Amino acid sequence: MLYLHGILNSVWMIEEGFASNYLPLIANFLQGKTAGNPKSSSDEKKEYTSDNGVLFASVKNGAYEISDYEGYRSPKDAPEDSVALISIIGSITKHDQNCGPAGMKTKSGILTQCYANPNIKGIVLIIDSGGGEGMACRLLQETISHRNKGIAAFVEDFACSAAYGIASACDTITLNSEMARVGSIGTYLTIADFTEYYKKIGINLIEIYASKSTDKNQDYYEAIKGNKKPLEAVCDKFNENFITSIANFRKGRISEEQSKWNTGKVFFAKEAINLGLADEISTLEQVINYFNT
Repeated sequence: MLYLHGILNSVWMIEEGFASNYLPLIANFLQGKTAGNPKSSSDEKKEYTSDNGVLFASVKNGAYEISDYEGYRSPKDAPEDSVALISIIGSITKHDQNCGPAGMKTKSGILTQCYANPNIKGIVLIIDSGGGEGMACRLLQETISHRNKGIAAFVEDFACSAAYGIASACDTITLNSEMARVGSIGTYLTIADFTEYYKKIGINLIEIYASKSTDKNQDYYEAIKGNKKPLEAVCDKFNENFITSIANFRKGRISEEQSKWNTGKVFFAKEAINLGLADEISTLEQVINYFNT
């Protein structure tokens, strides 16, 4: 699972304190220890939870739930005058997490289905996340940019890095309290040197490259030797694209002095609003009501 989600080789847009929560899991995985691998299959369609579901709110019709994994009713069954509420909670990944939140490929598919149903008049992304994979953020940003109806972001306490990148692509960003935090707009990459570990368990890895592959994996080995510049250039490329996307999505609202918000700092609600990183502090009910007026 960790390799599927690029834990050790992807560029990440994630707040460090949030990321550190996953270190015990990663450490155990690298040592061959797992907390169990719950059986899942296409027949089971995965368990519905508040992290992977979609709620449709309607003043006239009440609310009902469906699953991202199609185990419950799909967006095409939404009642007339619905507002779709889609949760983006926890670590943001491109692919689905095993018995956990859906990945952004699945979320993108749900959004596309919402676009196609005229009964759904608006969409709210309920976000509480410290970020995740850069590619996952880009994927959902692109899907949001193709919308044919309003999409609002509602931040439940935390929207940092990739999570904020997704929020920035929405029409508005509402924070749930003065203590809500957004930002951490930045990019980093983590690599691991397993040489000594493999030696201790009696494995001597011998790598043989094609004669023309003179540059293959050189960025990695330069970093292992202490030269981080090549991989810093990779991070810089992703970072500039990330910053530019936010500046474009929030154009006319976000401070044009980018150094005030693009350094990776996390901001509390009022400062975030002053910088144009968010629009207001309000309740989810009020955000839904925007689509009902």
